[in-house]
Amino acid sequence: MRLEFRVLGPLSAQCDGREIELGRPQQRAVLAALLLARGQLVPTDRLVEGLWGEDDTRWPKDPVGQIGTHVHRLRRALGASELLVAAAGGYRLAVPREAVDLFRYEASVAEAVALRHQKPSRARELLVAALGAWEGSRALDGVPGAFAERARERLAAGRFAALKALLDLDLTLGRHADAVEPLAALAASHPQDEEVHRLQLLALHRCGRTAEALAAYEALRERLDRELGLEPAAAVVELADRIRRGQPTVSLRRLPRPCQLPSDIPDLVGRAGLARQAERALRAAAGSPVVSPVVGLSGPAGSGTSALAVHVAHAAQDAFPDGQLYASGGEPGAVLAAFLRALGERPAGEAPVGELTERYRTALAGRRVLVVLDGAADPTPLLPATPGCAVVVTGADPGTLPGEAVRLTVGPLEPHDAHELLARIVGVERISREPDAAADLAGLCGYLPVLLRTAATRLAARPWWSVADLVRWLTERG
Repeated sequence: MRLEFRVLGPLSAQCDGREIELGRPQQRAVLAALLLARGQLVPTDRLVEGLWGEDDTRWPKDPVGQIGTHVHRLRRALGASELLVAAAGGYRLAVPREAVDLFRYEASVAEAVALRHQKPSRARELLVAALGAWEGSRALDGVPGAFAERARERLAAGRFAALKALLDLDLTLGRHADAVEPLAALAASHPQDEEVHRLQLLALHRCGRTAEALAAYEALRERLDRELGLEPAAAVVELADRIRRGQPTVSLRRLPRPCQLPSDIPDLVGRAGLARQAERALRAAAGSPVVSPVVGLSGPAGSGTSALAVHVAHAAQDAFPDGQLYASGGEPGAVLAAFLRALGERPAGEAPVGELTERYRTALAGRRVLVVLDGAADPTPLLPATPGCAVVVTGADPGTLPGEAVRLTVGPLEPHDAHELLARIVGVERISREPDAAADLAGLCGYLPVLLRTAATRLAARPWWSVADLVRWLTERG
């Protein structure tokens, strides 16, 4: 029995070439959520919110029961009950990646991105084939619910990025005439995407339509000034100037490489195992067709999740040659705008978060960038949408992380690690002279590295204090 699923258009399924009746819209929404989880468990509460939203006043009387009914009917429709299993408060659909058109599409796009400089002709072939897998203009067309809508937005952004990459390759390969009309349509539908307009100017100029190219540039300049009070981006201005002066033009622009990571902590102790796990996940992501893997770090206040996130990002940064983005807290809109500027984009003022997310994901397409979100309560709008990137998140509600995220718990240090941290900061000799007081100090700090570091720094700044003096001082102050 061979099952095939399509999500790049209307949701459909086939068994040995025969169309499967997938039932009512909400039942199809459950199937879509399970398919896009890539074989990972999807908690029932996420399925409920994905179908009916977060406002429980809009939920049906028995949402969990309804989910169970939809799953039961899907099992019967698919004719393979062993594929759709219930476990640990959720459901998992275990189908091979090659059985889902989305995963084949993403693998082709990832391969094309990797080959775009060395083998542009082959990269173009892959992108043409990948984009040809789409049926119509919308993924999951007709599937209701918040989950499907979010997936549609993400996939639309990825498709737009892939189409831009294809047209860029057309110009690189001298196929200027083939690119003119698609670029005109794309520029009309995305009037504020300056990279599309840059490619359009280049295509028109190389087809001998220089006057049209310069007229299009002037129209862009006037519109940006009128609507946003901005001049075109430097790359567009430079291209227009080269066209006016009759100088050679190039198709590929130089992309900025952001390096935003804070400094690493040299005396991070007791986290080697967690760091190895996280680094392995990030490095695997760098060469994987899986979309933007996420490593989530969680733990009590003072456990050092932020320091560990930065440490891991430094260790793995060579696997992400196109840069590293970092944000500590902040509203999603402000963070997205800052990230876009770091990536060489110019976000429109007061743009809604959804629009900024789409532009951000488009800007990341084709790049290998590591994103660190420190203290992001809900990282969803800040997650990339294309292969090659990866994310480290701290402070997020576990329910907001994707189902396939690697979740690591960061707890207090072991007593011997706490002792080592104190010795590194205060000095081995001072700590070794008072092992009992050092143990008391670690206990007072709950073996939490942030509190231990603060206490040790205070002691190191007062060489006339003993460890016991600091213990008494802390005890008196509760």
